Amino acid sequence: MVTPYTHGAFGLGLGKVFTSQRMPVLFWVLALLLPIAPDFDVFFERPYGSIWGHRGFTHSLFVAVVAGLLAAASTFKYFKMPFWRLAGFFFAITASHGVLDAFTNGGFGIPFFWPFDDHRFGPWGPIQVQDIGFEIPDPRISRSIRTELLWVWLPTGLLVALVVVYRRFGRRQKISP
Repeated sequence: MVTPYTHGAFGLGLGKVFTSQRMPVLFWVLALLLPIAPDFDVFFERPYGSIWGHRGFTHSLFVAVVAGLLAAASTFKYFKMPFWRLAGFFFAITASHGVLDAFTNGGFGIPFFWPFDDHRFGPWGPIQVQDIGFEIPDPRISRSIRTELLWVWLPTGLLVALVVVYRRFGRRQKISP
């Protein structure tokens, strides 16, 4: 499992890529929390490996669709954004949770197509599975944090930087003769 910090940072990064508008704080709170939300299944009193336990149905694309639709339905007017565009964004950041978890090197796979199929996909590596415990991980000794920095934070940061630079300078090139 990828750390909640990385899931949240990925959602925030995609939020920056998604829109160049100045967005209300609620947008950024949702961009942070929706990618983390599938891990609330750790609080279910079901065995690990069960479809109702951790890395079970909450990591599926179906749940991501439902979460995306509910979040968009309750906020699109407030954000003054097209419903389907916002729903697609909220779906993508919620679904990213299962995708990132599938790219760890341990644990059970992800049932992406639940409730239609219980087949699990992953683990496919290269991200080191999360250290056990609720303490704040130390990047100097945590292999999981180091691999997340390399395989998730760095590419996300580069993508955000490229999009920001393009928005700032790419548009000027097209406008001026």
